[in-house]
Amino acid sequence: MSNAGLQGTLYGEIRLLSELVDAVIADLSMDARRTSRSRSELSKTLRELTTSGSTALLLRYVLPGSEDAARGWSTLPDALDQETAPAGLVDRLETLARILDRSRSAAFERLRGVGA
Repeated sequence: MSNAGLQGTLYGEIRLLSELVDAVIADLSMDARRTSRSRSELSKTLRELTTSGSTALLLRYVLPGSEDAARGWSTLPDALDQETAPAGLVDRLETLARILDRSRSAAFERLRGVGA
């Protein structure tokens, strides 16, 4: 895969994850007492990111602190699966959303630099 292809794929994966996190934050702000399709999807995605080979690398790349970050964020799927959203879940998701936004911007800049 070319560098442009790699950067494009990385940008796309970050963008999709970011949109999913935003959807869950919106769901939680409207009704935190029930699980939603978005919450289930984000839980599943985060579980895959923290356990599978190449996608685990994406999470470590995006989240600061590498191994420590992966361990710290690995509790999010369980929190998302609870019927009632635990205290602090929205705050953690908003932090994740900010990290993803910064990472997406950086990936976009690298993508532009590859094409230049």
